[in-house]
Amino acid sequence: MRVLVLGASARAVAESVARAGHEPVAVDSFGDRDLKKIASWRRRDKSQPLGTVASGLDVDGAVFASGIENRPESIAELEESGVRVFSPPLESVRRCRDQRELDKLCARGGFSRPRTYFPAPGEEFSVDSRCLVKRFKSGAGTGVREWDSGLKIRDGEYIEERIEGIPLSIVFLADGKSAVLCGTSRQLAGERALGASGFAWCGNIMPFEAETSRRGALLAELRRAAREIASYFGLRGASGADFMYDGDKLWLLEINPRISASFELVELLYGVNIFSLHLDALDGRLPQERDGLLDGPFRGKGIIYAPSNLTAPDTGTWYNYSRHDIPHPGSLLPEGAPICTAITPNLESDARVMARLADEAAKVWRECGL
Repeated sequence: MRVLVLGASARAVAESVARAGHEPVAVDSFGDRDLKKIASWRRRDKSQPLGTVASGLDVDGAVFASGIENRPESIAELEESGVRVFSPPLESVRRCRDQRELDKLCARGGFSRPRTYFPAPGEEFSVDSRCLVKRFKSGAGTGVREWDSGLKIRDGEYIEERIEGIPLSIVFLADGKSAVLCGTSRQLAGERALGASGFAWCGNIMPFEAETSRRGALLAELRRAAREIASYFGLRGASGADFMYDGDKLWLLEINPRISASFELVELLYGVNIFSLHLDALDGRLPQERDGLLDGPFRGKGIIYAPSNLTAPDTGTWYNYSRHDIPHPGSLLPEGAPICTAITPNLESDARVMARLADEAAKVWRECGL
């Protein structure tokens, strides 16, 4: 089966598609060296409707690596062109990104949720608690900024109460009624050791390293959250959700109705193929629950950003260093842009994983001439 993989970066999902025995056809923004080794590739032209793109590639189906949450109408565009879309139903995807629907889910399920505010663009607004400004259509932490009373909200933005804690992500498989939790991770954002700034997403460490005394209760709550999310939105296939964990409660931040980036760590840690499991879940077949989703060993993926304007060196040997999303030699790497992804071996703690990722980032920068 020829499978169109769509997203800002398609490499991880395309590799899963290939390992499942299918032929990936990738459309993304980078066309990295390792992606082109396993997939035919085309640069995403946002001026061209996705239906037109798909019809010219002779594919049997399409799967999203990212972006579907911001353009759910893409599902209809592809289906109207005759391409089967391996995703949750369009209405489920649309509802997942509606902040008011998230409030309703949390009220029904008894989950905590940051307060959200929706002032009109340019409207005078004040709030007593610390808050963040976020965009309705965004990804990877882009556009998130601290709120203060002097800021003016722009079109497409809203305000969310800032919750202090540890960013925690889950990934799960759903059949429209229930779900099976597949992985837990600490989400990395704005890590200076990886060259990231602000709230930019820069990877995950799996599993989430919880206090021993809290593991049983936390895992039970995460399993329940996955089931409630799947049931409320009628999700099918692979999805993810982001929380803030304050040491006591989980605060739901957002839901991503697609194969999330941390599913790559599920494959590496647990020896499964996510694309195959995604297809099974879309057809209503879920795997057995897995034990030890808060127990080590630990593994991480870190997005290494350029701390200044750099140029990619000869990257032909980078395949030997657990580096992925490898740029082409001579590529311009602007300050703040991703250079590559580093993935660690299995290690004994979250701290060891983070140290290994930081070491790898320093090596990459040196090789880029920093």
